[in-house]
Amino acid sequence: MNRLSLPLALLAALAAASPPAVALPPLRADLVDDATLAALNGRYFDAQMLVGLRVDLVSSVATPQQGAAMASGSLLLLREGSGLRVRSDARSAAAAGSGADASAASAGGAESVRVHGIGQVAQIAGDGNRLSNLASIEFVDAAGLAADAGGFNGSTHSDSAAGGLRAQVTFLDRGAAVGVQAPGVSLQQRLDGGLGGIAQSGRIAGDGVAAGNRLQLQIATAPMTPQRGRELGLLQALAGLSGVPR
Repeated sequence: MNRLSLPLALLAALAAASPPAVALPPLRADLVDDATLAALNGRYFDAQMLVGLRVDLVSSVATPQQGAAMASGSLLLLREGSGLRVRSDARSAAAAGSGADASAASAGGAESVRVHGIGQVAQIAGDGNRLSNLASIEFVDAAGLAADAGGFNGSTHSDSAAGGLRAQVTFLDRGAAVGVQAPGVSLQQRLDGGLGGIAQSGRIAGDGVAAGNRLQLQIATAPMTPQRGRELGLLQALAGLSGVPR
């Protein structure tokens, strides 16, 4: 049983990975204007309301020579009493395809990117290429976090290579790294608990390449009891009275 507090684990837990890409649900986005974003505000309730976290990452590339590589990983943390239950999954695969890759170009440099918050980098040179960096963060019910965790393999590292393609997943002490390389292609996803950052980067120098990074962060919170709601309402009312002239 891991006895780290959940806030500490949340930082350290930005170390993740996922079962195969097909296991991830489709992303959903709502478009809003700047005025709506400017008016958004929130309120911090209680750290004990955080009961779990799950991070899923997938990076993949497909070359015009039918080569392919994929790296995926997942990390699941659930509060159990005063401790945490931690489960992990790391997978990778690579296939060289048929025919030689004519690309003599190289792509790199993503390893040097460090960010606070979420950062995404895309650099493309050539024709007929497709590259995506997708990230989603959502609050969910705790029961949904572990719905398919029975298939987790418990691995913290996976590395596959074939020809000029390579896919890697590594869980670090305070983060995680997922990377896929092919001739003229470099994909990276990193979770840095020390900096509190998520970085996705993709670089392509070639033609006809399809590649992408995808990250999904799910945070589970406990429902607020009516009593807790009344307590918070009273505290907020008292705080508002402090500004009333006497």
